[in-house]
Amino acid sequence: MTGINLNIGIIHSLIGKNDGVSIVIDQTVEAMIKDMGINLGNFFFLAAHSSPRFNAETDEIFWHKNDIHKKILTHFSTPPPDNFESEIHEHALYAKSVIKKWVEKNDIDLIIAHNTSHTYNFITAVGLGYYFEELRNEGIIWPKIMVWWHDSWFEREIFSKPNNVIQKFLKYLPGVYLDAILFINKSQIELGKRFYEKFNNKDSKRFFDTRTAVVPNTSNINWNWKEDMWNNNQIIHPPADRYNDTFFKDIGLIEAIQSKNFELKDTTILLQHTRVVPRKKIEVAIDFAFELEKEMLANNSKKCVVLLVSGHSGDEQSQYKQFLIDYQKKKEKENPQANVFLIFGEDSILSHRDIIVDKKYYKFSEIPDIISKQGGLGTYFSEIEGFGNNLLEMISSGLPVAINKYQVYKDEIEEYGFILPAIENCLLDNKVIKESFKLLDNINYRNQVVYHNLNTIEKKLGHEIISKKLVHIIKNIFTRTL
Repeated sequence: MTGINLNIGIIHSLIGKNDGVSIVIDQTVEAMIKDMGINLGNFFFLAAHSSPRFNAETDEIFWHKNDIHKKILTHFSTPPPDNFESEIHEHALYAKSVIKKWVEKNDIDLIIAHNTSHTYNFITAVGLGYYFEELRNEGIIWPKIMVWWHDSWFEREIFSKPNNVIQKFLKYLPGVYLDAILFINKSQIELGKRFYEKFNNKDSKRFFDTRTAVVPNTSNINWNWKEDMWNNNQIIHPPADRYNDTFFKDIGLIEAIQSKNFELKDTTILLQHTRVVPRKKIEVAIDFAFELEKEMLANNSKKCVVLLVSGHSGDEQSQYKQFLIDYQKKKEKENPQANVFLIFGEDSILSHRDIIVDKKYYKFSEIPDIISKQGGLGTYFSEIEGFGNNLLEMISSGLPVAINKYQVYKDEIEEYGFILPAIENCLLDNKVIKESFKLLDNINYRNQVVYHNLNTIEKKLGHEIISKKLVHIIKNIFTRTL
């Protein structure tokens, strides 16, 4: 199924930013253009905020941190305030009007709505629900809608007790009039079935057999890694870019290490390539940094350790960043001889390169390349993940990664056979420290591991998986009735 002449509309709070969903959106567009023959001009985007791109429209109503969403999150499980229901309704009506105008203006055939099963996109989901409710009640079967289920209120304990007002709207998360659902892991399928059977009277088995698929996070390798000399005692990494030469200076890393008389060559850099949210368990990465420095000293490697956090803060619990800063200070007091630094790079990192009033900004997706060149290591001690987008991104940059085996990793990723130093239940042990040190100290071994992991990505988790899954689902949407 190539040369598909459909206008595709993509909706999410953010488009082209640093969050995992934005990354998947761009990967999806790339795969659909390359493998399905859909022209770039046939994609239309609707979001609260978008990086510069063609066919993108924005409206604050879709911002997951606007006032109404903050109010919904605050009162999701508590007694609802006065006029709460009417306030949600009015905002959702406005969202519906924006969506309707966007669809009609661009003759959209298929809407792909990302993460409308999640409470953070509550108004977007309800607005879409109102729109399709109106169309289908009038007998209008166009456009079609596919929901990309990255996460959901079903999967979070904090959303397990919705109040009576919230309950009235939950059928719209992700929606009743759905033509297809894409999940990112297998465990979500049963949740989807429970929801579908509760709110839909169509044939559940037929729907899930023909209109759903699991599309795992994927990653392409954007450098000619096979051409490198893997047997040399040199660190293999993506080609260096002169634009990034000033990165360590601009984020304050050089100043920090020089304050204790270290140079970059005397520094081990750990990359926490995620947002700053509690489920990422970044405090475990801090513990890991202190233990790794002890292991290096025990092996006569007198280097300082920098834990660099590349993602932005404030998405879920704004106080978490301050907790990490305080936790780092506590560790420093407990280990007064340690030379371990915690650096947040968010003030210099965007989804794209830019220079604004003489300040240079660096591209989020390139940060693993920079750390790979320095012979660093990734940290990914998450407690909960939908799949593992940022993990695959680091691996694709030739960066070894120390991980916590979260449930989806154990269920669906471990079988691919990546070589990753690992712990379970977020509990550090001596084994993971020693394995990680070996990756830093033994270049030949490091290169063998990196080569194996890159080969695994290319064979089993490349972007072509996306188009293979989508071709089947889209064909069923437009050619087979339920």
